[in-house]
Amino acid sequence: MRSTPAAAALLFLMCAVAPPAAGAAQIELDRIVSRVGGQIITQSDIRRARTLRLVDDVSSDQAAQRALETRMLILSELGRAAPLPPISDDDLATRRAEWTSAVGGEAKAEALLAQQGMSRTELDAWLQDDLRVQAYLRRQFGMLPEAERGRAISDWLSRLRQRSDLR
Repeated sequence: MRSTPAAAALLFLMCAVAPPAAGAAQIELDRIVSRVGGQIITQSDIRRARTLRLVDDVSSDQAAQRALETRMLILSELGRAAPLPPISDDDLATRRAEWTSAVGGEAKAEALLAQQGMSRTELDAWLQDDLRVQAYLRRQFGMLPEAERGRAISDWLSRLRQRSDLR
């Protein structure tokens, strides 16, 4: 029996739209793990934060997720607070040097940024936000004795989590 172009096209279409075989594994590319207000945190955000050491606690996905949530909550609060002084170039350079050292040096930092698809501009924006958060916490809690400061910040963060739309 001879194949006609129409038969060949029909066979091609049947193969192209056929459902995957039963038991074929599906690959999860990414997933939403949390929502903070109107923003989402994905599994890839957590992976990036851990790989690039963008948050303090990178011991587990759960710890990094919580740190990202906390960061978003604080940055949201910054939007409602009185403006902070601008971040100086020297402060940013110092923070960038600290980050570079934490990830293993300049060559390793460049490789990690490329691997995670993060530009230097994006990194600088992240680091500027780090500095803004630090300045805000100093302004809000800096007058407390050091022994009380950590507890006061922790209590404040607990209240932020309670009133947020954290899912």
